[in-house]
Amino acid sequence: MSKKILIVDDNQDTIHILTAILNEGGYAAFEARDGVEGLQKIKQERPALVLLDIMMPKLDGFGVLEGMRADPEMSQIPVLVISAKVDPTSRIRSLKLGAKDYIIKPINPDEILLKIKEHLPEYKTLYAESEG
Repeated sequence: MSKKILIVDDNQDTIHILTAILNEGGYAAFEARDGVEGLQKIKQERPALVLLDIMMPKLDGFGVLEGMRADPEMSQIPVLVISAKVDPTSRIRSLKLGAKDYIIKPINPDEILLKIKEHLPEYKTLYAESEG
């Protein structure tokens, strides 16, 4: 069974690109179009990982990160921020709020898949066991 990954982004082109990358990587992608919907889907669907944009309507990515970290049921789900914001303040704020990584658009398929594998809990466990 493929791992479910939630894409939270308000840009339909970005959603299509990320969905194609995830499908090619063997993951099951689903989407939320704003931060409020994103938090609802995270709570309902329990994805293995979240790909999160920062600039969105209703609730931005920072608000999503704050909401996830405040909820014990969602706080351990890894989040990769994918944003066009290149300023260090946004990157540092995202990481302080619990994002595992901050990827700057434009999207590079190989980078996305590499970061997903790096931050999925099962991958870390298998990697640690093979190192030991």
